[in-house]
Amino acid sequence: MKSILLAAAVLSISTLAFGQSMMKSAGSAGGTGSMTSSNTMSADPKMGSELRFAMSSGRKVIYSDIDAAKMLAAKAPTVLFFAADWCPYCQADLKDINANGSRLGDITIVVVDYDKERELESTYGVTVQDTFVQIDKTGARLVAWNGGGVDGILSRVKRG
Repeated sequence: MKSILLAAAVLSISTLAFGQSMMKSAGSAGGTGSMTSSNTMSADPKMGSELRFAMSSGRKVIYSDIDAAKMLAAKAPTVLFFAADWCPYCQADLKDINANGSRLGDITIVVVDYDKERELESTYGVTVQDTFVQIDKTGARLVAWNGGGVDGILSRVKRG
């Protein structure tokens, strides 16, 4: 019984320490840019900390609705990034986007919560997290791929 309680206590402390560490790394990223003009990318406390940070340059926003994403796509190349806070590949791509976002220029990354936007996933044929989908101003899918961070975005985004 004591070993079970000890294991539970260690697990609780480890989980808390990891969460605080992730929040510190996300909080130190700085920057601006969201559809709601807030520095915080998500008000949902269940979203992973990496989904809550903003790029220091370039544009990265949290998905609100497809019409807002279409408006962004009418102005500049726009990529929907279907990410989950539990996905290590998504977290790696988000960290890369945050660290190297200035290389993206006018490309807008719209972070979509993979666990919540099932209808949108169906619309674009997304079956796994860590999927990027570039859309045009009508919301049509131009190109889709998995992973790759900033280099993947730059090599696949269609211009004009």
